[in-house]
Amino acid sequence: MSFEQGLIRSKSIEIDHHWGIILAGGDGNRLKDYTERLYGYHRPKQFCALIGTRSLLRHTIARAQMLIPINRIFTVVSKHHCNYFREELTGLPLRRILVQPCSRGTSAGILYPMLKIHRADPDAVVSIFPSDHFIEEEERFMKYVHEAELYVDQNPESIVMLGVRPDKIETGYGWIECGNIIQNESSTNVFSVKKFWEKPSFETARDLMKLRSLLNTFVLIGKCSTFIKYIDECIPDVLDAFDLINQYINSGFEKYVAESIYHEIPDVNFSKSVLEKISEHLRVMEVTDIYWSDWGEESRVERDVNRFNNRNRLPETSFSKKKVYDSVA
Repeated sequence: MSFEQGLIRSKSIEIDHHWGIILAGGDGNRLKDYTERLYGYHRPKQFCALIGTRSLLRHTIARAQMLIPINRIFTVVSKHHCNYFREELTGLPLRRILVQPCSRGTSAGILYPMLKIHRADPDAVVSIFPSDHFIEEEERFMKYVHEAELYVDQNPESIVMLGVRPDKIETGYGWIECGNIIQNESSTNVFSVKKFWEKPSFETARDLMKLRSLLNTFVLIGKCSTFIKYIDECIPDVLDAFDLINQYINSGFEKYVAESIYHEIPDVNFSKSVLEKISEHLRVMEVTDIYWSDWGEESRVERDVNRFNNRNRLPETSFSKKKVYDSVA
């Protein structure tokens, strides 16, 4: 099934509730020395153009737009990065730029937009994208995201993770040890999740590779209501902390309420506190025939820059020169 045929199919079974969340609130400290040498000052990596002329964040937004309408993509940023995201997000719907008053970890960065999406569309299917990954075959990658949406539509209690088959032993990534095969359609394998391994030793990574384990991309696809349900089950204190903000979502008071209480929200890692606790509800979809890299280490960036024979350039100053969105329907 082609990517275009997949889109037609999605409409035929009424999966017209696609939403996206792009996580762009991190400080990029692991790549700090590299970006300082490139720019002359510390600039978080998601706002940097490390290959070509567009930043990693803008590449991620453009990639998500292949499948999801721009007015249904939330970009989550942190207030102290305002100089960077104002430059990078010019042209996006203002209501879809979610500015966190401060960074409170991945759980808060995921839950806040989920609550806003659920308010707008209780039947939403949400895809979560990190903003600091390099992907060469972007259209093919988004085809996998689409297939995961189709799976979730039929299996609403599941959350699908995309996993990449490594071509060599990797110790700097998170690994997913696969369980039983759940689905094998259209050359796409879906497995249950047996165990997570975060940055294993060389010996463990070698054994995981022999077991045909997958690298964790942290691209997640699931029903919005399902994400919120598992957050409530695993970290109810985080959901409770958002109660007051949730009461004022989309009102004129939301920003002020968030500013006043956001620092009280627990700083909780989503992978460790949620995903590792609900492995029986997780599925991992095997992504093949693409080049993917998590640019968390300087050596990976240098390797890819050399591999693709591109020169580093500073980013353009605006997101889009064709159309400026100042409101959404």
